[in-house]
Parts: sequence; structure tokens; C-alpha cells
Amino acid sequence: MKSTVTYKYSLGIAILFFQYSNVTAQVLEKDFPVEKKAALRSILALQEKESAQRVLAVNRLKSRGFKEIIIEGENVKQLINEDEQGRPMYYTTLNANPSKRIKANKFYLGQGLGLNISGQGMIIGQWDYSKPRLSHQLLTGKITYNPNQNQTISRHSTHIAGTLIGNNTSNSNATGIAYDATSKAYDWVNDTTEMTTEALGGMLIANNSYGFDPIYLQTYQFGKYNTTAKEWDNIMYNAPYFQIVKAVGNARNIDPAILPQVSAKQGYDLLEGGGIAKNVLVVTSVNENINPSGDSDFNISSFSSYGPTDDGRIKPDIAAQGENVYSSIETYNSAYGYYNGTSSASASVTGGITLLQQYWKTLNPNYMWSSSVRAILAHTANDKGPLGPDYVYGWGLMDTERAAQLIYSNNKSTLVKEENLANGQEYRLYVVATKANQQPLVATLAWTDPAGNIGNTVTDDEAKALINDLDISIVKKDDSGNSQTFYPWKLGGINNYTAAATRNSANSVDNIEKVEIENPDGLYQVIIKHKGNLQQGNQNFSLILSGVSFCYSDDLYVLVREKDNIDAPNFVGTAKEIKASNVIKSTAKVTYKAARSVELLSDAAGGNKTVGFETELGADFLAYIDPDCGKIELPLLYKAQSLARTGNKITISAPAKQMEVDVKKQDEVMVYPNPAHEEVNVKFRLENTSKVVMTLYDGSGKEVMRQESSQNFPSGEFIKTLNVRGIPSGAYILYVETTTQKTGKKLIIK
Repeated sequence: MKSTVTYKYSLGIAILFFQYSNVTAQVLEKDFPVEKKAALRSILALQEKESAQRVLAVNRLKSRGFKEIIIEGENVKQLINEDEQGRPMYYTTLNANPSKRIKANKFYLGQGLGLNISGQGMIIGQWDYSKPRLSHQLLTGKITYNPNQNQTISRHSTHIAGTLIGNNTSNSNATGIAYDATSKAYDWVNDTTEMTTEALGGMLIANNSYGFDPIYLQTYQFGKYNTTAKEWDNIMYNAPYFQIVKAVGNARNIDPAILPQVSAKQGYDLLEGGGIAKNVLVVTSVNENINPSGDSDFNISSFSSYGPTDDGRIKPDIAAQGENVYSSIETYNSAYGYYNGTSSASASVTGGITLLQQYWKTLNPNYMWSSSVRAILAHTANDKGPLGPDYVYGWGLMDTERAAQLIYSNNKSTLVKEENLANGQEYRLYVVATKANQQPLVATLAWTDPAGNIGNTVTDDEAKALINDLDISIVKKDDSGNSQTFYPWKLGGINNYTAAATRNSANSVDNIEKVEIENPDGLYQVIIKHKGNLQQGNQNFSLILSGVSFCYSDDLYVLVREKDNIDAPNFVGTAKEIKASNVIKSTAKVTYKAARSVELLSDAAGGNKTVGFETELGADFLAYIDPDCGKIELPLLYKAQSLARTGNKITISAPAKQMEVDVKKQDEVMVYPNPAHEEVNVKFRLENTSKVVMTLYDGSGKEVMRQESSQNFPSGEFIKTLNVRGIPSGAYILYVETTTQKTGKKLIIK
């Protein structure tokens, strides 16, 4: 084992100026649907019977000579059950040789952002082979472990516990991600029953850094939806806040002579057990990189297992560092060591989610649904290589900083929505995206799907595990009434696993769907609908949007015809007021967003198509009034990953090609600090030489300041400081005008 090294690289999570408030990791009674609790109790009753059968199965296998515990180097295996044909199934820890890097320090006190979020009041569930070393200096007083559990103190569980919650006082190089959180730890023998009990009690998150030993699996079992996957999906479906996080496995590290499946498909099709569940977050490992050169500067670890599932779903879901992870080990109370493995990557993601849930709770009355957690992680992940997901990295490397910025920017430049879709309904949302923002329009849909059906023993059976098949698309209509539809990403499936992601039709297998539109401009309609009938007549879902603008500059915009796309030359963001006539005619729920008011007109002048505003019986018109956006801190606003992340040409799907245009990069304007006191900095970029005019208007439209350059600025980036001393406190609009664009920014002067 390597000697300890006194460095720590933390995963920068930049989040705002909020202090920790007294939150609890338990879901409140009022937030837990009664029917879901009843379903979980029924699951527990069934699991008690299955637990007795499992004990008999293990005893049968032991009588046939199979060992109950196998120790191979740093890994521990335990006989846990038999498969459909009576063959042994072993759980195994998922560490390889010692190694580490994590990603979370800017949440913490004193890290320059005024935050104090480090897991206070949060509880993490940890399931593992056996007992962590509770007396370790990194873990003292932080873990509860029942005496009826396996009392063997193990290195793996001690190391994972330290990665999750190790304190920040004993060894600064080994501080856990959520270092002020606590843990309820269990052995893995009755994991499904115990997770059900904890979910019923309101636990938010469970870390499972283990899986079935692939050496004992049959070929058909790789990627196949199975009993464990079904049970874990069932728990999560009935506990909407509960998220299970699982390591994808280290099977590519196994000699193909021992496990032929490793080389049969070039390292693909190695998923097992709970890693095939639809709702579980499955985590892969990437290399250590202390000084990355950019968002996409990472590579898959040599041991990490690849997807897909047999039905072609995008698994693994997310990546995190699983190499060179430095944390507590069990030898004595101040012992530390390095580990490699997807186990450590899983713990990193679990810790990061804990901080994000804590942060969300400081801004909202409830915690996020687990579907919102998965949607946010997929939405904000750093992509690698050609645009879109793949079966190696999933959606990419977890970016907790960007996830936090998305949460902060909710209702400013992003949306986080938790909704319900009933049988036969559609959900529609109208949003505005402008080229001036220089951000892609991205929509991510996720839902916690009911438990799927277990198929036969055919190898690579492509029967879908998805039960409630929701679909998302985004539609844009131009001034001539022509529409263009943008579809979510999807992959090629078990028989085309190395193919690049496409986005030319609906996705019918995944319960995370993501639509991306580069260079958007105008009014877009986000549509969510479903195929077939929904189990139990409805389905909760989470929708994440970015690249939209809810901070107004125009005083009023009137929508009088469907072709009015909020696309006036100087329009920035949504309007302060929206007046709508016949823009919507649908049975679906629809949403418009304005800063001050939305007025429905029974009639309006506008040509032959004017028929007045209409909705069908039972339809909803949802008008959102936006909060004051004047207090936004620029570094905290959400920004998508740069498209420059890959040297490969982005392949545009057939529908997207029809909309492809030569888009000129727009001049960018930033105003800070905002609110301003005596001075305000105006940062702008010019693509071409131009004079620049800056004009400040008060709320009545009166000009209070005007500055015009005496000569042309060259192309490039500039900062101009304006003196606003003596200008009365209030809300103003600052317009920055060049030869190609006029951009308005709201400015608060105090």
C-alpha cells in the first residue's frame, strides 16, 4: 500500500452566499404520500419471506462446498443468494489498487463564497460488506451501526465511510465530501429490506459501493433486468425522495481468461445486479487530474465496467473520480490509505448529492425528488468526446459546481420543475431563448419509473424494462408558421453499443431524456407526453431547463398570433408583461413566464387568425410572475459546458439540419456589481470594430446617463467603468449599443 501523501484536491463546487440553516435529512411526514407508504410496507412484508428463502439458498450452496466468505487482496466477497438456476451469487466490494481525488470544497466555510454547507443535519445510508472502524479518528461519533449486523471491521467500509463523511479536523487530506453529515451503516446481507425501512423513515440517499461478482454470472445475466434491479426500482418508485447510488463495477480489470465477457464486446455489456435498475444512479470512475485543462479533461479508468443494459438504456449514468482516493482504513484509529475503484467514485457522487440536497433545502421548503437529482446531474455533467451521452461515461463527469449554479439560477436563467402527468395529458411549457445569452437551450426530463418486468434467460434480450414511457421534445415555429421539432439523445443499444448518440426521434427506453439546441433564438414550446397507458394513471416527473431568460428588459410584449415568437430585434429575455390572445389552443397544461403580469385577451387585433384566447375544458393556463432579478451575482449564474470541449465535429440530426444557419457570435454584455453603489463595471465583447453607446434609463423611461465612444473600439473584450454616484436609488435599464446589437441589462442602484 502506498504511503500517505499530504495533499488534497477538492472538487470545486461554487455556490452562493448562503449560510447553513437547520435542515434535516429526513423527509417530513406531510411530504410522503400515504399510498406510497402503504406500498413500502407491503414490500417489507414480501421481503421478509424472501429473506428466509435466501438463508435456505445460502445454506444449500454452502453444503455443496461453496465458501460463504472469500477474501482476495483488498476485495471481500460474500455468498448472498442463488440465481434462477441454483448457481451461487456473490456480492463483492468494488475497489482495486490504492488511489484518490474528490470534488467539493467551495461548499465549505471560509472558501471564499460565504457558504457553510458541509452536510450539517444530513444522514447518508451506507451499505457495505461489514462494519466500518467506528473508533477511527475520522469517523468517531459519526456512524450508527446495529449490533445485529456483521461485526467484522473491514477496510472497504471504513474507507468508503471516510470518503463520505470523514471529519475535517483529524486529517485535512482525508476530509470527507459531506464531512459534517452522519451515516447509518449496514452490512449488505439484507440491503433491500433495510433500504425499504430507511426510505419509509424518510432517508434521502443510500450508497452501495458493491455488486455481484461477475465471475459467477452467466452470459445472459450481464445487462439483463433482474430481481435486484426490480426490487430497487420498486423501493424508489414508492419513496419519491430516496436515491440509491451504486458503483458500476470494475470488471474490465479481470483477466478475460477468467471472465470471457470482458473481451467478448470490447469491455461493453458488463453491467450487473442493481446497476441495471432504471432509477438507480450508476457511477463509473475516471482518472485523477489535479490540474485539469478544461471541463472535458478526464479519461475513463482502466477497470471501469461499460454499459449498456440489454434494452439499450444509458448506463452508467454519471462519472466521478475513483482513482487515488485517500481516506481512512481499518488497521488502527489513525490509519489512512489510497484506493482505486468505482466504489470510491460512487461515494464521491453520494457525498456531492448530499450537499446539493442540503443546499436546495436552504432555498426551498422541501428536498428534491430523486428524479430531480438525476435530471440535474445529467443536465450539468461535463461531456467527453462527441456531443451526447455514451455507454462509457454515461452523461459525463459530475460537475457539482454547475449543478449548484443551476439551483441558484432557478427562475432566473434556469427552471427546476416537479410535475405530474395524468393519463391522456400533455404538459406544455413556452420558454424564450435568445442568441444574446450565448447559451444552448437544454431541457432534461427524468422520472422514477415503476418496477419493470423480468424477462427470460435469452442473452441480450432487448425487451424494454420501461413501464411508463414519457417523451420530451421541443418545437419552434418560424414567422411563416413552419415548425421544427428537436428530439432527445438516444444510443444504439446492445447491438450497436459503440455508435455515436443520435437525436432524430423519440427515446423509448430511457427515463432520463435530454434535448439540446445550440444557438437558440426565439419562443420554444417544450412538450412532454406519454405513450400507452400510465401505470396507476399518472406519473411524477422532473423537468430541468437552462438557456432561457426570465429577467426582463422590455416593459411589454403582446402576443397576438401564434407566429409572434417574442423575437423583436432588441428583445432580451421575457417581457415584464405578456398579453396573449390566440397563442395557445390546447388541452394541455401550458406555462408562460413574465416578470409582472400575464393578461388573457378575449380578442385582439392581429389579422385573419385572431380568434381570441381559447382553452379546452379542464386545461390550465399557468402564469408565472418572475422575482426581481437585479440582485444576481454574475459568477453564480448558470453556464453550460463550452461546446469547444471536443475536436470532433458535432453531428446534427436531420431535423436540426433543417434549422442550421450561419449564426454570428453575438456581442456579450455583463454588468457588475449589481446592485451597484458608486461605480458599475460594464464588460462587453465585440466581434467587429464598432462605436459603443451606453445609455441608462430610469423606471419611467427617462434617460439619466449617456456615454458614447469618440472612436471605434477594435474587436475584443473590454471593461468600461461608469460613475453612478449621485444617481438616486432604484431600478434602471442600461442599454449597450453597437453597430450590430442593442442589449439591455437591468441595473439596481443603491
